[in-house]
Amino acid sequence: MVGANGASMFLLLGCTGEKPVDDTGGEWSPIGIGDGTPGSVGWTSILGPEDDLHDPRDLGFDAAGNLWIANRVDDHTFIVFEPGTDAQSFERRQDGYASHFMEETAAFSFDGDAQMGSCGESNNTYDDTVRGNGYMGPVLWSTDLEIFGVENPIGLGSHLDMTHESPLCVGIAWETANVYWVFDGRHRALVRNDFQRDHGVGMDEHFDSIVHRLTEPEVKRVEEAPGHLVIDHTTGLLYAADTGNGRVLWVDTATGSEGEALPANDPGVVNVEWDGAEWGELSTAFEEPGALAFDGTTLYVGDWATGVITALDLSGNALRTLDTGFGAEKLYGMEFGPDGHLWVIDNASGVYRIDP
Repeated sequence: MVGANGASMFLLLGCTGEKPVDDTGGEWSPIGIGDGTPGSVGWTSILGPEDDLHDPRDLGFDAAGNLWIANRVDDHTFIVFEPGTDAQSFERRQDGYASHFMEETAAFSFDGDAQMGSCGESNNTYDDTVRGNGYMGPVLWSTDLEIFGVENPIGLGSHLDMTHESPLCVGIAWETANVYWVFDGRHRALVRNDFQRDHGVGMDEHFDSIVHRLTEPEVKRVEEAPGHLVIDHTTGLLYAADTGNGRVLWVDTATGSEGEALPANDPGVVNVEWDGAEWGELSTAFEEPGALAFDGTTLYVGDWATGVITALDLSGNALRTLDTGFGAEKLYGMEFGPDGHLWVIDNASGVYRIDP
């Protein structure tokens, strides 16, 4: 097949899953062991425009192995069953109040159990029908398919909880329980959101959350670009794609202390600055790092400006690269599937699995 910039790609069906070893005895790599060109790996097409997938931004896998895709242009979510197999099928769902809770969805994060978080690059315009007021932030959802996009008890859809302190959000990462970190584009900050006890399906009691906004490092959103986050649950380090500043950061989530109180958009919400968190630059070798994926030992960084994926060790050293052939401003979500393969979004042509 042909990639977004005309580069030749291969469509592989029925991949055996065998992991090749290079001639030096090196380990299998999710982005291949060849010369790093688009043709050095195989590409399995999962969904595309012919499936009514337009403007996909992020993807992730629930505990059952279903693939979820955020379709930003119309606030829909694709749920793909048995993805990448001959038995693949999908549903295209829209939450009952998606114009707020799923508006301009930019990122997903799954907790490995029965929930996920989402956040949107939105200022709360209800799909451009009103002037935005900044009343936006991360949303907590059930991945139970009898609940998500189905239940709507009081007309507010099927969400489980929400905070409203982080508009223009472009990245989200699950930490523990009901705790998610986000890239807050409005305030140029990394923010920890503890939903505490959720309010139940479709309700509106957004009053008990605890929100910590880091005073450092300051991050910079690039409009319409990803700014993804991932957490190494072994070390507690948060990795952030600071897209506008051209760097990948690390933050020790166990450090820092409460600072000054901030105004809260919901009564009862604790919204405070968080000072003194330990952080640093993992790498500055990118133009506009955006998409991130982590396999437990290696961080994969997608450069939004070039479409190149780079594998970094946790000291920031580049191990290898893969040019996706997508070109500039097309590489959005990246995530590891249950099969150990890297699944990626070309915003122009759809979702692919990389088959080394």
